[in-house]
Amino acid sequence: FIANHITNFGNKGRGNVSYLSSTICDEFISLMSKLVIDNITNKIKKSKYFSIVVDSTPDITKIDQLTIIIRYIEDNNYAVERFLGFLKSVGHKAEDMENALLNFFTDHSIDLKNCRGQSYDNASNMSGIYNGLQARIKRTSKQALYVPCAAHSLNLVGQNAAEATSEGTRFFYNTQMIYNFFSGSTSRWETLEKCLDKTPDSLTIKNLCKTRWSSRYDVCKSLNEGYKEILQSLEKIYLDKNQRPAICHEARSIHKKINSLEFSFL
Repeated sequence: FIANHITNFGNKGRGNVSYLSSTICDEFISLMSKLVIDNITNKIKKSKYFSIVVDSTPDITKIDQLTIIIRYIEDNNYAVERFLGFLKSVGHKAEDMENALLNFFTDHSIDLKNCRGQSYDNASNMSGIYNGLQARIKRTSKQALYVPCAAHSLNLVGQNAAEATSEGTRFFYNTQMIYNFFSGSTSRWETLEKCLDKTPDSLTIKNLCKTRWSSRYDVCKSLNEGYKEILQSLEKIYLDKNQRPAICHEARSIHKKINSLEFSFL
């Protein structure tokens, strides 16, 4: 009776049904995500032993997320790494991250006692030998060997080596000052770009990233290959009578600092 009533009197509306609304698309994505994660967790259980890689990073909306990656051996005897998900805003304390991980593995029916390796950065909340995350995970799985992140360790070596002398510290401080000055204004950046367009590869200056070990190389390379053009850009700015006095003074000051024998030698 109800089916006949809907057929005869229901408002069919206009157009065709596409099932492409945002709600439906989100549901499709959620279902596909579940299938992928279920497939990965089944392979992990089949392999039995695994390692975990965890890092906490903010996304573009400044929301802190705990990234979880699992490393295990597949049937073909190849080691693979699989991303399992983000955990939002779990906190930076080792205890908070431990509870988040334990709950995550429990929800996915993965036995953490089978964990044989763990890798994080060198921050004390992660690497601490008594109350760090690695120490807390070892209480659950005593054979979970901790291996510090190689990239982060190398970055610390480069950072400490660069800051071993006052000259090195001052050099990288000045290189960052160059980037901050030009990136702080679209007009100043445009002036720099016009000068750098004359270089063979159309280079651009780089930001000194504290967490990327290769950033110091990128900064030095771009500075070395575009050194004359950067000086020309600074000179154009501080000679421009339309610029504010403070900007002219800053440009002249940076020009003087980097147009020195010590800076050029480094």
